Amino acid sequence: MTKPITWTPDAKDALKRITGRLFATVTEAAAVLEQDPRTVRKAIIAGEIPAVRAGSTYRVPTKWIFEMAGVGGGDAAA
Repeated sequence: MTKPITWTPDAKDALKRITGRLFATVTEAAAVLEQDPRTVRKAIIAGEIPAVRAGSTYRVPTKWIFEMAGVGGGDAAA
């Protein structure tokens, strides 16, 4: 299980944090995409961002995040 986020996210720290993982939290995805977490959550619900539901939260595939951010490093399973 992912630890609760207790840091002030910025894009660089969030990218380092999600490297090597298959999924990221909404807050981590929002930090990388430089959006508000509420905006990301609304986009997930609208089907604009791929995500899986984990209990009452959503997880965004890191591969998609890295593609949207235009950086490499999203191959956690490789």
